[in-house]
Amino acid sequence: MVTTPLNGGGMGKRETGEEVVRRVGRDALSFLTEAGLAMPSDIAGGLEYVGRGLKIAVYHYVWINEVAVAAFVEVAEEPLPARHRAEVERLYAECGLGPPNHLPGIAGNARLAEVRVRAFAGALRELLPFLLGTDRDALFRRASVG
Repeated sequence: MVTTPLNGGGMGKRETGEEVVRRVGRDALSFLTEAGLAMPSDIAGGLEYVGRGLKIAVYHYVWINEVAVAAFVEVAEEPLPARHRAEVERLYAECGLGPPNHLPGIAGNARLAEVRVRAFAGALRELLPFLLGTDRDALFRRASVG
């Protein structure tokens, strides 16, 4: 399991990538609650925010040889549009804020997990006006992952 020192490099307990995502995410993504989404819920690997017709998840995962932090946004209204879920990187690019590779997800250690969470938080802060705007459905149709 990938870990980093919790206490600045001592021999104490080490934080996992998942713990980093939850700890850093609660702080870095606090603007989401200020924007009207509910306080975060713990999900497998990370956090989920729900509200204002959206579900935003940021989480750490390990799959085969890949260790990464991912972030997705879903439309959480009923009835759901046919294409209603997109990666933050795709949404970021579709809004003209930068290329998708500007937000890489690879996080081979807890320190990188923190960097990734902060990068996703910055991107989500810039995306929020688009996600809450009137053209949200068109944005999701362009950026959807299925």
